[in-house]
Amino acid sequence: MSVGVMARGRPALLVGVAVAFAAVFQSTAVFAARKAPPIRTDARNQVPACVTPDRLMAFLRTRNRRVTPRFRRIADFYRQHGETWRVRWDYAFFQMAIETNFLTYRQPNGKWGDVNPKQNNFAGLGTTGGGVPGDSYPDVSTGVLAQIQHLVVYSGERIPRPVGPRTRLKQDVILALSEPVARKRRVTFQDLSGRWAVDKRYGRSITYIASLFMKRFCKGAPRTEVAKAAVAAPRMRGSARPRAAARRDGPCRVSIASFGGSQTVLIDATDAKGRMLTALDVEPRDRAQMTDGFIAQYARGGRAIGVFDNRRAALSEAFRLCPAAAAPGR
Repeated sequence: MSVGVMARGRPALLVGVAVAFAAVFQSTAVFAARKAPPIRTDARNQVPACVTPDRLMAFLRTRNRRVTPRFRRIADFYRQHGETWRVRWDYAFFQMAIETNFLTYRQPNGKWGDVNPKQNNFAGLGTTGGGVPGDSYPDVSTGVLAQIQHLVVYSGERIPRPVGPRTRLKQDVILALSEPVARKRRVTFQDLSGRWAVDKRYGRSITYIASLFMKRFCKGAPRTEVAKAAVAAPRMRGSARPRAAARRDGPCRVSIASFGGSQTVLIDATDAKGRMLTALDVEPRDRAQMTDGFIAQYARGGRAIGVFDNRRAALSEAFRLCPAAAAPGR
């Protein structure tokens, strides 16, 4: 079978979401590297004026209408600690949204992730898979601070007494890997890809969430930037990737991809290897944009053949249409 499983050294809470992808395309890789900002702020890299804690919380509630009351000041803590440590706290907030599925701490199938909300762990620090819950912090502010300090270390700066156990444990390793990049240029959120998470497009996921915020709350955001980000960020598992030539007589395959969301669109496409059915998780309000963006980038010439309330239903239909892909091992 070709239904893949997300592999992460430290899994995102959403998939046990957030964000994992498959094929790498040079154009989108260049875009992501150019658009993902440096982790640390300076005169040329500041949080946009349109980004405020109130707007971040409003954005959060567009995806989670039942934000736990004790998280009501979390955006204020991102600004407070981010400004203290000179970190792009807006992108740290968007990273949190990915890692916790907008503070729901649930996977797309509704099941809990590895981390319990009471741990105040907002970036999967110390989660290594297999149900390992990772670090815990006494309050929301400390949990945000731990993430901010971890980002500082990834930027190439040592912290004398970090609050996070994971940061204390892995600081030397992180710095050793960050140093080659930091000597040449500023470390960006794109550089977290393959390191903070095994997902090679982890940085693009953060950039995509940022683009959704900018589109809704910062009317001056360039429309082309938002559009490019939208097609650069699906999490993909399996073998979904566009090919130069299309054919229907090859083997049938089923793959999974995700922008994160509560609905799943089933996409039917062909490539050089034959028919390809992809179950794409999307947000209902952005379904058309996400579907069109995915097809344009990863399933050229394809079409949506159904919208389902969950991934299980979409995959059931995919395997009905493509029974050969449901071989032993499913």
